[in-house]
Amino acid sequence: MEKRKVQSFRRLLLASVFCVALPLAVMLIVNSLYSIRAFNQKIADSNQRTVDTYVGQIENQLSTVDDAMAAIAAGSADFRTLSAGAGQLQAHLSSYALLNQIKPMAASYPAVSALFIYSRPSHAERDVFTEDFTYPQKQAIREYIRAAVREDSYSTKMGWRWAVVDEAAYLLRFYGGRGTYLVAMAPLDKLMSAAEWEPEREVVASFTTLDHEPLTQREFIEAHSIDLGGGRGNYYLSGSPQKYMIIGRQLNHADCSLVFLVGGAGYLETLDPVQIWLLALSLLTVLLLPLLILHIDRMIVSPVEELKRTMTRIREGDLQASASAQSRVLEFWEMSETFNAMMGQIKDLKIESYEKEIENQKAELRYLQLQMRPHFFLNGLKSLYAMAQQREYEKIQRMTLAFSRHIRYIFRDSMDFVPLGRELEHVQNFMELQALSEAYPPWCTITADPRLREFPIPPFSILTFVENSVKHKADPDLPLEIDVKATVLESDGQLYMDLAVSDSGRGFSEEVLQEINGPFQGAYTEHHVGLNNVKRRMRLIYGDQVMYAFFNTNPGCVSEILIPIRSEELGKEEPK
Repeated sequence: MEKRKVQSFRRLLLASVFCVALPLAVMLIVNSLYSIRAFNQKIADSNQRTVDTYVGQIENQLSTVDDAMAAIAAGSADFRTLSAGAGQLQAHLSSYALLNQIKPMAASYPAVSALFIYSRPSHAERDVFTEDFTYPQKQAIREYIRAAVREDSYSTKMGWRWAVVDEAAYLLRFYGGRGTYLVAMAPLDKLMSAAEWEPEREVVASFTTLDHEPLTQREFIEAHSIDLGGGRGNYYLSGSPQKYMIIGRQLNHADCSLVFLVGGAGYLETLDPVQIWLLALSLLTVLLLPLLILHIDRMIVSPVEELKRTMTRIREGDLQASASAQSRVLEFWEMSETFNAMMGQIKDLKIESYEKEIENQKAELRYLQLQMRPHFFLNGLKSLYAMAQQREYEKIQRMTLAFSRHIRYIFRDSMDFVPLGRELEHVQNFMELQALSEAYPPWCTITADPRLREFPIPPFSILTFVENSVKHKADPDLPLEIDVKATVLESDGQLYMDLAVSDSGRGFSEEVLQEINGPFQGAYTEHHVGLNNVKRRMRLIYGDQVMYAFFNTNPGCVSEILIPIRSEELGKEEPK
């Protein structure tokens, strides 16, 4: 290949910067530093006064709540009754009367959104919330305060203390002691509105701990990489890419601070004579920028854009695209050669990666197929043994045939699909086994859309739910009723096969519902193996389009999976 006349990228770039950009940079830096130093201080002083004003308003509201709640805790006979350990009826009446005393405060003080009465000696609990809380939020807050009362982790002398409950930050104030407390709660994200805060375009208000950890506006602070503990003096700058001025002050009688994050507007609004002189010199230097831009565009920007276009084509799927090697800059020429060689290796590695991914998915599906409990087989053998003792030979023959069909179906290859009709036949075979082995066998009703009889599904998609219903039936002396349905549903133009198994048993516990309705955590699980395996296999085969739901119906429960299908996959309806 012909040797090209190239120059060093470093030499070209440094020559351009030192000849044109260096004088401009020096003057702009001097000008900017002087301007920012002068005007940041003015803005900091102004915003500090604003922070002090809002902190004073918030402290006044919290102090007012303190006085009112402390007076009730000190002077209420009902509070003293609860503290002394009243009987059930007296505790009910005293807590109700005390609730009526504090309830008007929730409407009178905007800073307070919830008030609580908790007495461990009298086993009494009362509370009043605003309408801004959801039921799960209320339950989480109640549990937090109940635990604090049980552990006596708060006291009247502690003042207002922050707490994070269910990812929301609050200020809590406890009045009382020895297991009986009145509690006031103020959400931190509403304190500013209670202080008549009017949000400004360039100002964000946040509450922080005394260790400079954000309690509110956490997402904004993390998104802008703002360090709340990195400054000295009355202000400092932090954030990326935009800088924010950080100004704050701690609240009296509370373990948190109010911090203002002020954007960069207004730093250069007024210039003194020195700044005007520096600005004029900077403008003269800027006139040289077009020459620098043209040079950089030809030598640097154009090759970079060419490389970018090549990478865009590759990202869109054109793996045959290659970078041009026509640049006169040595580093760009070498980069293009290296990039093209790297793309050749990537194509080879991508093929290898696809093959490994397919093998991994196959291995995981096989593992899920084999992750089973032996209880069913042991119970079946026990039933056969009992029948042999009773000399019920005909019954033994029937159960042996049904048991062999069950085992043959279970040990199919995990990558196979089976028609829905075959899965339903195996459900009937499983129910026959139950009828032969139990004194009160369960009843099973199967309803299936004829168009779905030949639709392929993963094996055990329905059988696992039926087995779970039989395993967890409510009363062993009463017959269990199971209803299996396979229907076609349409939602937003998409067809789904709805596989649902309902029963009349005892249903799922709350802990089980939370686990099986949540995301699957891994290929191995110690509990609810069958249900979790069905979810995992469906996710591997159908991706995020598959949906599932598990819920109680009182009595009983429902296990349901919706699989996306296409209209052409449906069979024909049988003639009536």
